Amino acid sequence: MVSLFSPFSIKSMKLRNRVVFPPIATNYGLRNDRACHYYTERARGGAGLVIIQGTPIELLTSPKWIAGLKPVVNSVHGHGAAIGIQLWMGNELPDGNKVSPSPKPGYREVSAAELKTVAKRFALAARAARDIGFDTINIHGAHGYFLHQFFSPLTNQREDNFGGSLRKRISFPLMCVLAIRAEVGETFPIMYRLSAVEFAPGGIALGDSIFFSRELAEARVDIIDVSAGGQLDGLNITSPDAKQPAGTHANLAAAIKQAVSIPVLAVGKFNNLEICEDALKQGKADLIAVGRQLLADPFWPKKLHEGRQNEVIACKSCNTLCAGNYRKNKSIECVVNKELGREYLRYEK
Repeated sequence: MVSLFSPFSIKSMKLRNRVVFPPIATNYGLRNDRACHYYTERARGGAGLVIIQGTPIELLTSPKWIAGLKPVVNSVHGHGAAIGIQLWMGNELPDGNKVSPSPKPGYREVSAAELKTVAKRFALAARAARDIGFDTINIHGAHGYFLHQFFSPLTNQREDNFGGSLRKRISFPLMCVLAIRAEVGETFPIMYRLSAVEFAPGGIALGDSIFFSRELAEARVDIIDVSAGGQLDGLNITSPDAKQPAGTHANLAAAIKQAVSIPVLAVGKFNNLEICEDALKQGKADLIAVGRQLLADPFWPKKLHEGRQNEVIACKSCNTLCAGNYRKNKSIECVVNKELGREYLRYEK
């Protein structure tokens, strides 16, 4: 029977367990000792896969810039974990033009020709990540960002082949996936993060995401990363607070898993062993994203695997200094882990 500590393999990636540390924005930077030790601590603590936060595709296509991530890749690998990186794009082109799927104040409609260029940049970024040693890439198509905006009827009112019907609204994200697959080959795993629902009137519904997920699988995505929330939602959708039940979005992952034959990653307040094991045993997901709990206690997987549950430092799901700080453009911290973001101080020579 599958458990949280069962190994997992897909294509060229092998994981020692099913604990995934998801991409969490930190304001720590990426190519420095602080970031390196922050990610390494989650590998040292027993996570199977560590995913670096959303990173602009323009940076990843710079050979000089991405070379600075090699120490992080090597360090995480050195502690037994696989490592991925999330490919992200906002609403600004390399030339500074502010664009969106449809016109809005301050943003013009991105052209079809520009979208082809963007898809190519995604592909080149993915190849660069593969070549530097990452085990997978995670395409950020959730939480109101650029790819999500094409999927959502709230932000996509285009009248060309990239807007209108559901099939047309997903055509640009699928174009990016197909470009990436052509660039990285068939053996390199591709993950896609989507918001299964937006919780906003007229926004993305679960049925839309089930259809999209089937199309993503057909385009040879390997893992669907099922999140929730969009541009009009509050903080507590993407980061469920203390009032929300554990495994808040597990049923969203379950609905998509029933519709596709590829693995599914569940996320949303998976902060205790029981809720993780339940999701796996009931077939709701194949992998479990453990985010804020690994901010609170990076050694959570190791402690559980060794039967040291009584030593776990529990996340309070308060969002005060993690998501809350990020929203204020501050470095994230944690009310129960004063060493978060300061791990490197223990390893200074």
